Amino acid sequence: MSTALPTVLRRIFGLAAGACLALAILAAPLAADERKGDAKDAKKPVVLVPPFENLSKHHENIYLEVATNNNPKAPKRKWQVDRYSEAPRAFFEDALSNIGGVTIVERQRVDQLLVEGQFGQSGFVDPKKAIEFGKLIGANAVVMGTIADVREEKKSFKGYGVETENLVVTAQVRVRVLDIETGEVVYSKMLKGSKTYNKTSFGGTKSSDRNFAAIEAAIETLGEDPKFKGALLGKGGDAAADGLIEVEFAPKPDNCDIEIDGKYVGGSPLKKKLKAGTEYKVRISKGGYVEWTGVIAPEAGLRITRELEPKK
Repeated sequence: MSTALPTVLRRIFGLAAGACLALAILAAPLAADERKGDAKDAKKPVVLVPPFENLSKHHENIYLEVATNNNPKAPKRKWQVDRYSEAPRAFFEDALSNIGGVTIVERQRVDQLLVEGQFGQSGFVDPKKAIEFGKLIGANAVVMGTIADVREEKKSFKGYGVETENLVVTAQVRVRVLDIETGEVVYSKMLKGSKTYNKTSFGGTKSSDRNFAAIEAAIETLGEDPKFKGALLGKGGDAAADGLIEVEFAPKPDNCDIEIDGKYVGGSPLKKKLKAGTEYKVRISKGGYVEWTGVIAPEAGLRITRELEPKK
Protein backbone atom coordinates (compact mmCIF):
# COMPACT_ATOMS: atom_id res chain seq x y z
CA MET A 1 0.00 0.00 0.00
CA SER A 2 2.91 2.25 0.72
CA THR A 3 4.11 1.83 -2.85
CA ALA A 4 0.59 2.20 -4.40
CA LEU A 5 -0.19 5.56 -2.81
CA PRO A 6 2.61 7.45 -4.51
CA THR A 7 1.58 5.94 -7.85
CA VAL A 8 -2.01 7.12 -7.42
CA LEU A 9 -0.82 10.53 -6.34
CA ARG A 10 1.47 10.76 -9.33
CA ARG A 11 -1.48 9.97 -11.62
CA ILE A 12 -3.65 12.59 -9.91
CA PHE A 13 -0.91 15.20 -10.14
CA GLY A 14 -0.32 14.28 -13.76
CA LEU A 15 -4.00 14.71 -14.64
CA ALA A 16 -4.09 18.02 -12.76
CA ALA A 17 -1.02 19.27 -14.58
CA GLY A 18 -2.51 18.24 -17.91
CA ALA A 19 -5.76 20.02 -17.12
CA CYS A 20 -3.89 23.19 -16.17
CA LEU A 21 -1.92 23.05 -19.41
CA ALA A 22 -5.12 22.60 -21.42
CA LEU A 23 -6.74 25.52 -19.64
CA ALA A 24 -3.69 27.67 -20.33
CA ILE A 25 -3.80 26.79 -24.03
CA LEU A 26 -7.52 27.55 -24.24
CA ALA A 27 -7.12 30.78 -22.27
CA ALA A 28 -4.36 32.15 -24.50
CA PRO A 29 -6.54 32.76 -27.58
CA LEU A 30 -9.30 34.11 -25.31
CA ALA A 31 -6.92 36.69 -23.89
CA ALA A 32 -5.78 37.54 -27.42
CA ASP A 33 -9.40 37.98 -28.49
CA GLU A 34 -9.99 40.25 -25.51
CA ARG A 35 -6.97 42.33 -26.48
CA LYS A 36 -8.32 42.59 -30.03
CA GLY A 37 -11.63 43.70 -28.62
CA ASP A 38 -9.88 46.34 -26.54
CA ALA A 39 -8.02 47.51 -29.64
CA LYS A 40 -11.26 47.79 -31.58
CA ASP A 41 -12.83 49.80 -28.78
CA ALA A 42 -9.79 52.09 -28.73
CA LYS A 43 -10.37 52.87 -32.43
CA LYS A 44 -13.95 53.97 -32.00
CA PRO A 45 -14.30 57.39 -33.63
CA VAL A 46 -13.93 60.38 -31.34
CA VAL A 47 -15.04 63.31 -33.45
CA LEU A 48 -14.19 66.99 -33.10
CA VAL A 49 -16.70 69.48 -34.55
CA PRO A 50 -15.05 72.93 -34.57
CA PRO A 51 -16.75 76.21 -35.51
CA PHE A 52 -17.71 76.47 -39.17
CA GLU A 53 -15.97 78.57 -41.78
CA ASN A 54 -18.42 81.14 -43.15
CA LEU A 55 -17.85 82.23 -46.74
CA SER A 56 -21.36 83.53 -47.30
CA LYS A 57 -22.24 87.20 -47.33
CA HIS A 58 -24.31 86.77 -44.16
CA HIS A 59 -22.76 87.47 -40.76
CA GLU A 60 -24.27 87.97 -37.31
CA ASN A 61 -22.05 88.53 -34.30
CA ILE A 62 -23.18 87.14 -30.96
CA TYR A 63 -21.55 86.68 -27.54
CA LEU A 64 -21.16 83.34 -25.79
CA GLU A 65 -20.15 82.75 -22.19
CA VAL A 66 -17.45 80.10 -21.96
CA ALA A 67 -16.24 78.48 -18.73
CA THR A 68 -12.53 78.90 -18.05
CA ASN A 69 -12.27 75.47 -16.38
CA ASN A 70 -14.40 72.57 -15.17
CA ASN A 71 -15.31 74.30 -11.91
CA PRO A 72 -18.92 75.52 -12.26
CA LYS A 73 -18.14 78.42 -9.91
CA ALA A 74 -15.19 79.60 -11.97
CA PRO A 75 -15.56 82.92 -13.80
CA LYS A 76 -16.69 82.81 -17.41
CA ARG A 77 -15.34 84.66 -20.40
CA LYS A 78 -17.39 86.33 -23.09
CA TRP A 79 -16.45 85.17 -26.56
CA GLN A 80 -17.61 86.99 -29.71
CA VAL A 81 -18.46 84.63 -32.56
CA ASP A 82 -20.25 84.69 -35.87
CA ARG A 83 -23.60 82.97 -35.42
CA TYR A 84 -23.16 81.43 -38.88
CA SER A 85 -19.97 79.75 -37.63
CA GLU A 86 -21.37 78.61 -34.30
CA ALA A 87 -25.01 77.54 -34.75
CA PRO A 88 -24.42 74.91 -37.48
CA ARG A 89 -22.23 72.96 -35.05
CA ALA A 90 -25.39 71.95 -33.17
CA PHE A 91 -26.97 70.70 -36.41
CA PHE A 92 -23.85 68.65 -37.11
CA GLU A 93 -23.75 67.22 -33.60
CA ASP A 94 -27.38 66.13 -33.99
CA ALA A 95 -26.51 64.35 -37.25
CA LEU A 96 -23.50 62.62 -35.63
CA SER A 97 -25.49 61.55 -32.59
CA ASN A 98 -27.63 59.36 -34.85
CA ILE A 99 -24.59 57.32 -35.91
CA GLY A 100 -23.93 54.46 -33.51
CA GLY A 101 -20.43 54.14 -32.06
CA VAL A 102 -19.45 57.80 -32.56
CA THR A 103 -18.32 59.91 -29.61
CA ILE A 104 -18.48 63.70 -30.01
CA VAL A 105 -15.91 65.80 -28.18
CA GLU A 106 -17.74 67.90 -25.60
CA ARG A 107 -18.18 71.41 -26.91
CA GLN A 108 -17.23 72.98 -23.58
CA ARG A 109 -13.76 71.39 -23.79
CA VAL A 110 -13.33 72.70 -27.32
CA ASP A 111 -14.46 76.23 -26.48
CA GLN A 112 -12.25 76.41 -23.37
CA LEU A 113 -9.17 75.89 -25.54
CA LEU A 114 -10.43 78.26 -28.22
CA VAL A 115 -10.87 81.16 -25.81
CA GLU A 116 -7.30 80.66 -24.60
CA GLY A 117 -6.28 81.99 -28.00
CA GLN A 118 -3.95 79.20 -29.10
CA PHE A 119 -5.91 78.49 -32.25
CA GLY A 120 -8.72 81.00 -32.57
CA GLN A 121 -11.87 80.47 -34.57
CA SER A 122 -10.16 81.26 -37.89
CA GLY A 123 -7.53 78.58 -37.26
CA PHE A 124 -9.91 75.87 -38.43
CA VAL A 125 -9.83 77.14 -42.00
CA ASP A 126 -6.47 75.35 -42.18
CA PRO A 127 -6.83 71.53 -41.99
CA LYS A 128 -3.33 71.23 -40.49
CA LYS A 129 -4.32 73.39 -37.51
CA ALA A 130 -7.57 71.47 -37.14
CA ILE A 131 -5.62 68.19 -36.99
CA GLU A 132 -3.19 69.67 -34.48
CA PHE A 133 -6.10 70.78 -32.31
CA GLY A 134 -7.76 67.36 -32.67
CA LYS A 135 -4.64 65.61 -31.40
CA LEU A 136 -4.46 68.00 -28.45
CA ILE A 137 -8.03 67.27 -27.42
CA GLY A 138 -7.92 63.49 -27.96
CA ALA A 139 -9.99 63.16 -31.14
CA ASN A 140 -9.16 60.88 -34.05
CA ALA A 141 -11.39 62.57 -36.65
CA VAL A 142 -12.36 66.16 -37.44
CA VAL A 143 -15.58 67.09 -39.20
CA MET A 144 -15.07 70.51 -40.79
CA GLY A 145 -17.93 72.55 -42.21
CA THR A 146 -18.02 75.55 -44.51
CA ILE A 147 -21.06 77.71 -45.21
CA ALA A 148 -20.37 78.26 -48.91
CA ASP A 149 -23.46 80.22 -49.84
CA VAL A 150 -26.93 81.18 -48.59
CA ARG A 151 -29.34 83.00 -50.86
CA GLU A 152 -33.01 83.94 -51.15
CA GLU A 153 -35.06 83.94 -54.32
CA LYS A 154 -38.63 85.14 -54.75
CA LYS A 155 -40.80 83.08 -57.08
CA SER A 156 -44.27 84.10 -58.25
CA PHE A 157 -46.93 81.73 -59.49
CA LYS A 158 -50.12 82.63 -61.35
CA GLY A 159 -53.05 80.35 -61.91
CA TYR A 160 -56.84 80.46 -61.93
CA GLY A 161 -56.74 84.21 -61.49
CA VAL A 162 -54.72 83.95 -58.27
CA GLU A 163 -51.12 85.08 -57.83
CA THR A 164 -48.97 83.71 -55.03
CA GLU A 165 -45.43 84.60 -54.08
CA ASN A 166 -42.97 82.22 -52.44
CA LEU A 167 -39.53 82.81 -51.00
CA VAL A 168 -37.06 79.97 -51.57
CA VAL A 169 -33.99 79.98 -49.31
CA THR A 170 -31.11 77.77 -50.47
CA ALA A 171 -27.94 76.93 -48.56
CA GLN A 172 -24.77 75.21 -49.73
CA VAL A 173 -22.62 73.62 -47.02
CA ARG A 174 -19.32 71.90 -47.65
CA VAL A 175 -18.39 69.02 -45.34
CA ARG A 176 -14.99 67.37 -44.91
CA VAL A 177 -13.90 64.54 -42.64
CA LEU A 178 -10.20 64.53 -41.74
CA ASP A 179 -8.43 61.45 -40.41
CA ILE A 180 -6.17 62.83 -37.68
CA GLU A 181 -3.73 59.89 -37.78
CA THR A 182 -3.05 60.09 -41.53
CA GLY A 183 -3.94 63.74 -42.15
CA GLU A 184 -6.02 62.69 -45.16
CA VAL A 185 -9.39 64.03 -46.26
CA VAL A 186 -11.47 60.82 -46.20
CA TYR A 187 -14.77 62.48 -47.11
CA SER A 188 -15.72 65.67 -48.91
CA LYS A 189 -19.07 66.76 -50.22
CA MET A 190 -21.06 69.88 -51.02
CA LEU A 191 -24.49 69.65 -49.40
CA LYS A 192 -27.54 71.58 -50.56
CA GLY A 193 -30.70 72.32 -48.62
CA SER A 194 -33.65 74.62 -49.17
CA LYS A 195 -36.77 75.89 -47.44
CA THR A 196 -39.80 77.50 -49.07
CA TYR A 197 -41.97 80.15 -47.41
CA ASN A 198 -45.18 81.65 -48.74
CA LYS A 199 -45.79 85.38 -48.63
CA THR A 200 -47.66 85.29 -45.33
CA SER A 201 -45.18 83.02 -43.53
CA PHE A 202 -41.89 84.65 -44.57
CA GLY A 203 -43.22 88.05 -43.61
CA GLY A 204 -43.18 86.98 -39.97
CA THR A 205 -39.73 85.36 -39.84
CA LYS A 206 -36.25 86.83 -39.55
CA SER A 207 -33.99 86.35 -42.54
CA SER A 208 -31.35 84.70 -40.34
CA ASP A 209 -33.88 82.17 -39.03
CA ARG A 210 -34.83 81.29 -42.60
CA ASN A 211 -31.17 80.96 -43.51
CA PHE A 212 -30.45 78.61 -40.59
CA ALA A 213 -33.45 76.48 -41.51
CA ALA A 214 -31.96 76.00 -44.99
CA ILE A 215 -28.52 75.24 -43.51
CA GLU A 216 -30.07 72.65 -41.20
CA ALA A 217 -31.90 71.08 -44.16
CA ALA A 218 -28.59 70.76 -46.01
CA ILE A 219 -26.83 69.10 -43.06
CA GLU A 220 -29.73 66.70 -42.53
CA THR A 221 -29.00 65.16 -45.94
CA LEU A 222 -25.86 63.60 -44.42
CA GLY A 223 -28.08 61.02 -42.76
CA GLU A 224 -28.88 59.66 -46.23
CA ASP A 225 -25.23 59.28 -47.26
CA PRO A 226 -23.62 55.93 -46.30
CA LYS A 227 -20.21 57.24 -47.40
CA PHE A 228 -20.25 59.81 -44.60
CA LYS A 229 -20.93 57.14 -42.00
CA GLY A 230 -18.32 54.89 -43.60
CA ALA A 231 -15.68 57.63 -43.46
CA LEU A 232 -16.26 58.12 -39.73
CA LEU A 233 -16.27 54.41 -38.92
CA GLY A 234 -13.19 53.66 -41.03
CA LYS A 235 -14.99 51.79 -43.80
CA GLY A 236 -13.84 53.89 -46.72
CA GLY A 237 -14.81 57.38 -47.69
CA ASP A 238 -15.48 59.13 -50.91
CA ALA A 239 -13.90 56.85 -53.51
CA ALA A 240 -11.64 57.61 -56.51
CA ALA A 241 -8.13 57.79 -55.10
CA ASP A 242 -6.26 58.80 -58.30
CA GLY A 243 -9.12 59.62 -60.67
CA LEU A 244 -9.92 63.02 -62.13
CA ILE A 245 -13.24 64.70 -61.43
CA GLU A 246 -14.76 67.41 -63.57
CA VAL A 247 -15.57 70.56 -61.62
CA GLU A 248 -17.75 73.26 -63.15
CA PHE A 249 -17.05 76.93 -62.45
CA ALA A 250 -20.15 79.05 -63.13
CA PRO A 251 -19.88 82.16 -60.96
CA LYS A 252 -21.94 85.28 -61.55
CA PRO A 253 -21.46 87.45 -63.50
CA ASP A 254 -20.03 85.58 -66.52
CA ASN A 255 -16.49 86.03 -67.84
CA CYS A 256 -14.81 85.91 -64.43
CA ASP A 257 -11.11 85.00 -64.21
CA ILE A 258 -10.53 81.62 -62.56
CA GLU A 259 -7.23 80.86 -60.81
CA ILE A 260 -6.40 77.50 -59.22
CA ASP A 261 -3.41 77.29 -56.87
CA GLY A 262 -2.20 80.66 -58.15
CA LYS A 263 -2.39 79.78 -61.86
CA TYR A 264 -4.87 81.28 -64.33
CA VAL A 265 -6.90 78.48 -65.95
CA GLY A 266 -9.47 80.44 -67.97
CA GLY A 267 -12.62 82.51 -67.90
CA SER A 268 -16.03 81.42 -66.71
CA PRO A 269 -18.11 79.45 -67.39
CA LEU A 270 -15.42 76.79 -67.24
CA LYS A 271 -15.12 73.03 -66.68
CA LYS A 272 -11.87 71.71 -65.28
CA LYS A 273 -10.76 68.18 -64.40
CA LEU A 274 -9.03 68.01 -61.02
CA LYS A 275 -7.65 65.20 -58.89
CA ALA A 276 -9.99 63.67 -56.33
CA GLY A 277 -8.93 63.79 -52.69
CA THR A 278 -6.78 66.90 -53.26
CA GLU A 279 -7.57 70.39 -52.03
CA TYR A 280 -7.21 73.36 -54.35
CA LYS A 281 -7.17 77.07 -53.60
CA VAL A 282 -9.48 78.92 -55.99
CA ARG A 283 -9.60 82.63 -56.77
CA ILE A 284 -12.47 84.14 -58.78
CA SER A 285 -12.14 87.77 -59.87
CA LYS A 286 -13.51 90.34 -62.29
CA GLY A 287 -12.96 94.05 -62.73
CA GLY A 288 -15.41 96.11 -60.70
CA TYR A 289 -16.27 93.22 -58.37
CA VAL A 290 -14.98 92.00 -55.01
CA GLU A 291 -12.90 88.86 -55.62
CA TRP A 292 -13.64 85.56 -53.91
CA THR A 293 -11.12 83.01 -52.67
CA GLY A 294 -11.81 79.60 -51.19
CA VAL A 295 -10.62 76.02 -50.92
CA ILE A 296 -12.36 73.21 -52.79
CA ALA A 297 -12.03 69.42 -52.74
CA PRO A 298 -13.24 67.93 -56.06
CA GLU A 299 -16.18 65.57 -55.93
CA ALA A 300 -18.75 64.31 -58.42
CA GLY A 301 -21.20 67.05 -59.39
CA LEU A 302 -19.28 69.91 -57.73
CA ARG A 303 -20.37 73.23 -59.22
CA ILE A 304 -18.99 76.58 -58.07
CA THR A 305 -21.71 79.21 -58.45
CA ARG A 306 -20.38 82.01 -56.30
CA GLU A 307 -21.94 85.42 -56.97
CA LEU A 308 -19.43 88.28 -56.80
CA GLU A 309 -20.53 91.52 -55.20
CA PRO A 310 -19.98 94.84 -57.03
CA LYS A 311 -17.37 97.11 -55.50
CA LYS A 312 -18.79 100.14 -53.73
